[in-house]
Amino acid sequence: MVFVVHSFRTSQRFSPFSKPVPIFIGGLMCSTFQDIRKSFASLRVENKQRHREIASFLNVTEVELIDSHVGVTKLESIKSFPNLARAIRLKPSWSNIIQDIQGFGEVMSLTRNAHAVHENLSFYKHASSSDDVGMLLSDELTARLMYEKWEFGYLFEECKSHVLQRSIQFFDEFGVPVHKIFLLPHSHHWYFDELAKRWADSNQEPGILVQEKLEPDQQTNTGALTSIIKERHTDQKEIVDAEVAQSLLLSSKELKLPLIITVQSNGAKQSHDGVLDEIRYHNDWLHLTNQQFNCHLQLNRMPKICINHQESPFLIEMSDDEDFLLASITLSTKASPGDTEAWEGLLEQVKGRELSLLE
Repeated sequence: MVFVVHSFRTSQRFSPFSKPVPIFIGGLMCSTFQDIRKSFASLRVENKQRHREIASFLNVTEVELIDSHVGVTKLESIKSFPNLARAIRLKPSWSNIIQDIQGFGEVMSLTRNAHAVHENLSFYKHASSSDDVGMLLSDELTARLMYEKWEFGYLFEECKSHVLQRSIQFFDEFGVPVHKIFLLPHSHHWYFDELAKRWADSNQEPGILVQEKLEPDQQTNTGALTSIIKERHTDQKEIVDAEVAQSLLLSSKELKLPLIITVQSNGAKQSHDGVLDEIRYHNDWLHLTNQQFNCHLQLNRMPKICINHQESPFLIEMSDDEDFLLASITLSTKASPGDTEAWEGLLEQVKGRELSLLE
């Protein structure tokens, strides 16, 4: 039996130092945080739903879903097995925390948006230190972390299929995930408690202040200069449909072309440099994989897919209605002259088809 509760969103949010606010459901007084925890356990364990799906169903943000588990002790979580879930709120020392991720050894980095997911096995050995922007550089992974967009961070552990899954999750001011790091079976799990000792926030009571996101027409205008630049490059971009984009990727795989595949969130840009081993379409998503990397693209739902002939080498760009770059694919800088010729030949072939120019 699945226990669920609908949390009705209002314009008011819990402050970081507030106590749980009682609500009435079916005539019974309940604690918001306790109800969210129970709903999370049921939907996660019994229905196998993802965090994003559970948050949407309960009408809360993902950060509120995670934050509701703050304050759960290790003993309480063990007693609730297999519904174990607890969170530790972190201090906003993002660059230092990212530097310390190297203590886990190899982990899985995840950056996503509504229509693209980027997962990469990586070591955080080469993380640069900056209060505003961080960089991760390795042979297969490059990540740009915009710390000024990060608002909340947590250590999170839960029981998933009777296996303890540990992660470090970061969110923006609107409660949207910007970057997540998942421990692998061979990661240094003992370091989880060590990181908690170093960076746990002094306030471990559930309840945070999440900003309401404005609708696109309420947001600030992009500005005259941005508009001029966009107009200048309009004739260099050709709109293509999802089938054309998928065909280009399949051809590049057959030619074993090294590609840089990038996915961007509001606070992180994550790129993989390598050759694809497999491309398959399943459940409305195109899955691109090799041994170190998974990328999932919901091409049919992306508002704009185009080939940018302004860049060299040519670039496949995928954007939302507000021209936010969701994902991009281009040739690796390590490519040979023959690879470059083959890649640009593929994208030049598209010019021969009937394509619409961006408006």
